[in-house]
Amino acid sequence: MQRITSLAAGRQLGGLSACSAGLCAWKSGSTCREHPAVHRQRAGVCVRPVRPLTGGPGRRLSRRRVVFASQKHRLFSSQPGGDEPPPGSSGGQPAVSVVGIPDPITWIRCRVIMYLTNLYFELDINSVEFERGVKQALVHVSNMMSIGRYHSLKGIVSNEMIDYVQTRCGSLTEAQRQQLAVTMEDIIFMLPEDVSVVFDKFGRKFCFVVMRFYLLSTYDGPDDPEGINIFKVASSEDGVPQKKIVTAVYEFHRELTSGASPDWTVETVWHWHWKQAE
Repeated sequence: MQRITSLAAGRQLGGLSACSAGLCAWKSGSTCREHPAVHRQRAGVCVRPVRPLTGGPGRRLSRRRVVFASQKHRLFSSQPGGDEPPPGSSGGQPAVSVVGIPDPITWIRCRVIMYLTNLYFELDINSVEFERGVKQALVHVSNMMSIGRYHSLKGIVSNEMIDYVQTRCGSLTEAQRQQLAVTMEDIIFMLPEDVSVVFDKFGRKFCFVVMRFYLLSTYDGPDDPEGINIFKVASSEDGVPQKKIVTAVYEFHRELTSGASPDWTVETVWHWHWKQAE
């Protein structure tokens, strides 16, 4: 399979450099230190570890609505109100200051590939719609995991990832599992860590987008190095649980072949909270 990873002089996709498709761990040059023990093997797809989880001129491209499989009637798209926090979300949040920056090389590389994806496939990964969709996916998946409703992930998360999630959550205490829940207000920052377009031997095209989320959490385990290297949380008032910055990594997948479903599915789920069970 071929994977878009860099620019080439020509406008043909064949002029782009190729490499094998990957999952869960990203390319070198990233800062996270830990890898989730998840690997994928499917017919016609070559799998390798990547980074650890620790429109052309004069042409207006269409912006497609972000839809997740089996969720056409949920707020996993650009529907009005899609970015509102769910009922029961927390009130004020502690002050957060920026103390570092993400890896600029990874950021630039992803932006270039996102531009190419928009140019060749009219798929705007940098759109407000996509940002809303992936945030709502994180909120929904994390809340279903926190209450143990893994069957509710069917059709949104791949079957093998549901099994993996259930195994990882099963090693947590009930209190630890409840800390997995994320609200919209908890999402401080998000950025792409890997973007790729993959071709299989049958000529089908697939897009994979890996997003890292920086979250406020009452997680009481060890500090997440990805979080503390970029953000600092102010001390909480007396009697209020101190919050930390933790990260979560989700990989989103969609087929780009003409006539294929426009639905996105979640291929990878990883939360720093799972470090407690290791």
